[in-house]
Amino acid sequence: MYLENNQIRRFPLKGILAWSAVVVWMGLIFYLSHQPATESSGLSRMVSENLLRLIGRGQDIMLVELVNHWIRILAHGFSFFVLALLVSIAFRKVQVIDLPNALLTLIFSLLYAALDEWHQSAVPGRSSEWVDFFTDAGGIVLAVIILQVYWTLKRVNAELSVDV
Repeated sequence: MYLENNQIRRFPLKGILAWSAVVVWMGLIFYLSHQPATESSGLSRMVSENLLRLIGRGQDIMLVELVNHWIRILAHGFSFFVLALLVSIAFRKVQVIDLPNALLTLIFSLLYAALDEWHQSAVPGRSSEWVDFFTDAGGIVLAVIILQVYWTLKRVNAELSVDV
């Protein structure tokens, strides 16, 4: 802590931790995107088969393929949904709030989604797909909307609360 203009300022540990979480998640996305096509499809196929085995439908090849397709789509959207949540929270920890938070989160996360697709185009057997980018974008937009609504409702509730 140090004193500046009669105010006590604390070391921004929460901001550093929040941005560290963003970097770790981006690293995980990069790692998964860097897997060759055979590894990536094998991982999602294993998840699909195990899910279907739980409900007793693991032998239906067409169903496995359908579930595998949706698992891959959901994985794209979910990974960037989480990234946008982490980025938005990190911006909030460094006092970027409301509309600037939403816009910076969108820009930052969409740029990383575009870079991720470009990166995949250089991985053996993988390709850059617009559908994947728009799925990533859908996860990002959903996260931003959910957080902005949550924080707005929280602020309105705090302003309307009456102390007794």
